[in-house]
Amino acid sequence: MIKANYLLTFAKVAELKNISLAAEALHRSQPAVSGQLKSLQESFSEPLYVRKGTGVELTELGLSLLPYAQRQTKLLIDAETFRSQIENDNVVTLKIGASTTIANYSLPRLIAQFHKNYPMIKVDVLVGNTQKVLNNITTLDAAFVEGRVRGIKNTGYYSITWQQDELIVIMPQNHPLTGVEQITLKSLIEYQIILREPGSGTREMIELAFKQKLDFEIDPVIELYSTESIKESVRVGLGIALVSKQAIETLPPTIEWRDLAEEDRIIRPLSLLLPELGHNTHWIRAFIR
Repeated sequence: MIKANYLLTFAKVAELKNISLAAEALHRSQPAVSGQLKSLQESFSEPLYVRKGTGVELTELGLSLLPYAQRQTKLLIDAETFRSQIENDNVVTLKIGASTTIANYSLPRLIAQFHKNYPMIKVDVLVGNTQKVLNNITTLDAAFVEGRVRGIKNTGYYSITWQQDELIVIMPQNHPLTGVEQITLKSLIEYQIILREPGSGTREMIELAFKQKLDFEIDPVIELYSTESIKESVRVGLGIALVSKQAIETLPPTIEWRDLAEEDRIIRPLSLLLPELGHNTHWIRAFIR
């Protein structure tokens, strides 16, 4: 069985590439560090490292083991940080990621409610499209994203469905579609369509729907980085758009909206990404509650 402290030692040796320096950093004797490395290596059928001059270099097997050792080290640091927060009543800052639609329409209410119950906890929010949030997931305590979740394997995070969201069609007043009883995806391709930028979860769901239903690729009249800018572009007559139903509350009176026909509805999950473990796990659980 592999002992946790052996992995901590291995991670430090891998970081510094020198057993003596690792022993000094860990406040242990060099023979103690060497002994732990030897015991760890005996658990495997192949060498984890080779000596190079005064230092060491990881083998392919050692490089494969390293992420597990690094995760063990992070867990220990997180646990110590959590202990310090509780013991010393430290100010806690939660780092939350949110894709743009959720950040605009859902997250402010969640944070306001959380602050009523936990006024001493600060919340920092990273806002971006879904891909940006996923790219930064390991720096966050939790994240809310729209669309499909990919690329989090081996990051120490998992995803759960938080809510369901539906996309609606928005158009300027007196647009020809305002008089149509059933708006289908096929009826939309006759008009200029405004899309979010590449990497947006909303855009991905829209493109997927047109591809699966009609084998059609949208050539947007313009690409924009927020639902608010899309709404303004629709208002001035630049085109039509598909946006989250959450945006209805803030639509100006000069914009009309319609549901898509039942057979063409675009319903997508809003996902919550959580770390398997972390020093702010206690507070994230409180936030979710």
